[in-house]
Amino acid sequence: MDGFDEDNLVNRIREVLRTLPENAGRMQPRRVLQQDEFKITELPEFGGSTDPEDCLDWERKIERMFEFKEIDDEKRCKYAVLKLSRNASLWYENLKADRARGGKEKMNSWESLKRKLRKRYIPNNYRIDLFRKSAELMQGSMSIAEYITEFEKLAMLCEVDEIEEQKMARFCRGLNRSIAIVVDLQNYSSFDRYAL
Repeated sequence: MDGFDEDNLVNRIREVLRTLPENAGRMQPRRVLQQDEFKITELPEFGGSTDPEDCLDWERKIERMFEFKEIDDEKRCKYAVLKLSRNASLWYENLKADRARGGKEKMNSWESLKRKLRKRYIPNNYRIDLFRKSAELMQGSMSIAEYITEFEKLAMLCEVDEIEEQKMARFCRGLNRSIAIVVDLQNYSSFDRYAL
């Protein structure tokens, strides 16, 4: 057996090193996320709940993130589809198959996807029910804080555009009688000022 030839080894190493690309062996920088990109885990999931509030809440959350990152409509759709889980994922796969069978192109618009999600997960009478709840809201066994919270929530969900006097009258009408009398004795100019 021949002895170890150090010169031969060094020459072979040099030859191999000459054939490597110039940047070989250097650590490659990690890919930096673009301004408009997310880590997919940052986005909330929607599982297809039968409660319309869950769908609308998910839509509001994901929409705020899209706006913050200034994501375009097509990418919004792709991200949203990735965050559909359980029943919503199954629904989407069925929607895709129906569109393919009907010769329609792939869904690639967030606005279109939102409309389809709302059609599936928000009943037609949802807004009517909100207006009814808002019109019939009574304090009952709720604390004042709970009543104010529910009153404001329904007003925002219904997007009621009313003058302050109407809003305050509607608020007072729902209060328990003993509390409404005390409120009527107070000097107030608007619901917002009173609620704070």
